Amino acid sequence: MKTVTCFFLLALIAAGCGSQNEEKSETTDTTIQSQAADEQLFTDAARNLVAQYGNELQTTLFAALNDYGPSYGVRVCQTRAQEIAAAHSVGDWIVKRVSEKWRTIEDRPDTAEQRVLAVFADPMTADDYLVRWSGPDSARMFHYYQKILVRQVCLQCHGDLQTVDLDLWKEVKIAYPWDKATGYKEGDLRGMFVVNAPYPQGQEIARLLADGATVAELAPPADSAAVDSTLTDTVLEDTL
Repeated sequence: MKTVTCFFLLALIAAGCGSQNEEKSETTDTTIQSQAADEQLFTDAARNLVAQYGNELQTTLFAALNDYGPSYGVRVCQTRAQEIAAAHSVGDWIVKRVSEKWRTIEDRPDTAEQRVLAVFADPMTADDYLVRWSGPDSARMFHYYQKILVRQVCLQCHGDLQTVDLDLWKEVKIAYPWDKATGYKEGDLRGMFVVNAPYPQGQEIARLLADGATVAELAPPADSAAVDSTLTDTVLEDTL
């Protein structure tokens, strides 16, 4: 009788353990799925933010190059790039550019960003973007990195010192005394866009950006107007 009782108790214990293991497995699966969904949400939001930031940078620079030439383009990059980045940083979401060959100290990468740049520089890395997380679960930070490649038009200011126009080179040295950003060829890695956002605090903005919201819809109108006026007022006065 004791033997039967022991077997019965062992069967109950085994059944209980099996049930607990199944519950743990289901909980783990749910957690993994939730984390994957959050990462996809934040990634979609970051890609939208970078696209808007990059488009305004490109539009502003190309307008300067077409209307006034490379010399004016240097001044626009010097005065407008940081302002455009600030205008596209909404709430707790921060967007910027960094490069190993920086022109201003604001564009210097930190240690973690240097590691990502090294990954992008590896010819075996085919991805144009990477996602990383940092910090404890209670205060996690989402990090999005998207590579920037050198285009033909970029070589006017970032090309080989043997081919860059001498007068333009002088303008670059005046604007950027500590300049490192020369000697590139078309297709080289210029640097990367970086987006940093807190989790879970950044979820509301993430949902809006992932759904296609523009920065103008998320930022106060006064901020956009102040930044937009800088191109025609401040920079133009300093240049002409």
